[in-house]
Formats: sequence, C-alpha cells, structure tokens
Amino acid sequence: MKLMKLMALAAMGASLALAAPAMAEGDYPNNTIKTIVPFGAGGGTDRWARVMSSAAFDVFGHGMHVQNRGGAGGTIGWKYMMDQKADGHSVLMASPTPVMAALMEKNPPYDPENVRIAAYYSVMKPTLVAPKGKPYSTWAGLVAYLKDDSNKKLTIGGTMTQLLGPASLLAQLGLEKRVILVPYSGTGKAVNDYLGGHISMVNVTTSTAVGLADKNAIVVNASSLEYNKKAKEAMGDVPNAVTLGLTPFDPPRFVAMHPDTPDEQVVAMGKKMGELLNTKSVKRLIGKLGEDIIYKDSAESEAAYKQVMAEAKKYLPLFQ
Repeated sequence: MKLMKLMALAAMGASLALAAPAMAEGDYPNNTIKTIVPFGAGGGTDRWARVMSSAAFDVFGHGMHVQNRGGAGGTIGWKYMMDQKADGHSVLMASPTPVMAALMEKNPPYDPENVRIAAYYSVMKPTLVAPKGKPYSTWAGLVAYLKDDSNKKLTIGGTMTQLLGPASLLAQLGLEKRVILVPYSGTGKAVNDYLGGHISMVNVTTSTAVGLADKNAIVVNASSLEYNKKAKEAMGDVPNAVTLGLTPFDPPRFVAMHPDTPDEQVVAMGKKMGELLNTKSVKRLIGKLGEDIIYKDSAESEAAYKQVMAEAKKYLPLFQ
C-alpha cells in the first residue's frame, strides 16, 4: 500500500514537471523584448518600432527596448539577432532589404530562409521622390527623360527594398539600364545624400515621403496599395503601379525571430504583435505617419515569407 502511494506521488511529480514548461509559456513574455532594427534611426522601420514600443507595457506587460543595428544592408542587425538566445525575447523588425543583402553575398553571415516569422505588420509602398521642377518630377516626365538617350543616367538612392519599387516598374518598360541604383544601409542616409544633391532621386517609405512632400515632387508609388487620407493630403494624386497598368511591388514589413525559437513562443509573439497593432494609440500614431497597418499572424506570415524570398531572388540581377 505504501509502495502504491509512493508511486502515485512520483507519477504526480512527473506530471507537474511536464506541466511546468506549459505554465511558463503561459507567462510569456516574462522580460523586456529586445527589438532589433537593422537600419539607422529615423527611417521608416525605426518609426514603426518606436511607435509600437510606446504601447508595449499595455500588451506585453514589459517594455520593448529598440536597438538600431544598422549597416551592410541590414545584415549586421540580422546577424545580431541570430547571435541572441532563442528564448523568445529578441525580435527583428525588418523588410526584405537584409534578405536581399544576404542573398547577394558569396559567404553570407546567415541564411535568410532559416528564420521564424512571427508576424507581418504592414506592406510598404515604395515611393519615388524627385526635386520639384525637374524634367523627371512626374512619372510621365521620368519615362520620357529615360527614353531620350541624350540625357544622362539618373541616380536613385534608397534601401534595396525601396529601390526595387521603381526599378521593377522601369524594368517592365525596358528602362532599368537608364538608371543607376545606389543602395543604402538605411533610409536616413539616402535622404541626406538626396537633400545634399549627391543623388538625383530617392525612394523612401510613405512616412518619409510625407515629410518630404512639401518641398519635393512625389513621382510614383510602386505598390498596388493606395495611400491613406493623411498621406494623400500631403502628397497629392500620386499614381501607383496598378493605375499605370504595371505589375506592383508590395514588400512586407515583418517581425522575425531566431530559427530555434519554440513554436509556442513564435505563435504567441505573433498574437501579441497583433494586439499591439490594434491598440488605439498605435493605430492613431501610425495613421499620422501616413502608414497603414496590415497584419498577418505567424502562420500566414511564414507562408507569405516564402513568396518574399522568391521575389527577392527574382530582382537580384537589377543590382548586379
């Protein structure tokens, strides 16, 4: 009888031990979320991270510590994320730029296919900006300018993701060789060079374009999406790829995690990101930036990321 009681107690102890990890998962996250932005401060991704972090305590019960780890087309930040513990408390907020940067290297510091995608939080609208009064300050003017071989080639700067917007549109018209793409590690650096007159045009995020619209011309939106009301008020009537009869480029913004992160934490992080995006303060502030929240959970975003990889590989020759 005593032996049976001991066996019952042992079985109960084993049961509790097995249940402990599940109980711990229920408390996830239980620490600050290290939020890595693989670009410099002031760019579109950085703005999203700062806005989202402002409501983190309400959703996570802990803060989001935003760290800018820019450089090398976003690969430095991505590699930094891979060097963190796979404990679910480090995330990367990124775009396809570091994906493409890694694919272009002979010996990349990481495999962009070996990653967990917790959520999509938006889709970018690559927006081309030019100085006012130039022959190429409108889409029609740009096409006409590039078709005239007597004109010099135009230099267009931006992150690789942003550059793919106008590059893909011009490629469909056979004009991609009439421009020189100048990749930058972050939007802020590209804008500084553009304003300093070092490059002819710059391709940026919606929020950055809104800030430039007062003194610059907004040429084209390379995506299939319309700008929201605030952005339209600032930038006017800007054609997008669909209205031009061209195939659009819709690069996502996503939250990535270490490939060894447990499934439960990836799913939970995706759900938490959805809750975060749905808070009134985040929706209001993102709207003021002229951006749109387009959310996909972990399952949807993991599947969609495969398409991102395919598109990234497709457009790589434009940079070679």
